[in-house]
Amino acid sequence: MTLGAAYYVLDGDDRIVQVNGEETSRLAAFLGHSLWDVSPGAEKLFGPYFDEARRTGHEVEFTSFYAGRVARRHVVASGGSLTVHVTPLVELDVRTLGTLAGSLRRVEAELAAREHERPDRRAHGSLRALP
Repeated sequence: MTLGAAYYVLDGDDRIVQVNGEETSRLAAFLGHSLWDVSPGAEKLFGPYFDEARRTGHEVEFTSFYAGRVARRHVVASGGSLTVHVTPLVELDVRTLGTLAGSLRRVEAELAAREHERPDRRAHGSLRALP
């Protein structure tokens, strides 16, 4: 996977300490705040991957669906911090059932097109929306 310019950095307590690229407009106002306070429900989805990166010291990649957006996340642990590179894939259009169906087809096509990039078998079978 080629790492893009969009990323955020978390300290050991998952507080946002740095943002860059597309993540700047979304997270810059929350520097010093816990990612889990800023992104309700995300801890259940992202937390296990973040824990794995910290525990193993290995880079971890996964596909996530959160807040109507599908993205690839590449997590790099360094010391007690994590750098999370975000590659947006698709944003769901929920205006009508037709636009939602079209969005879901784009999600499937985008994931299929990226299958050659270090596929995440665990995420492939577990992509789900949080309530």
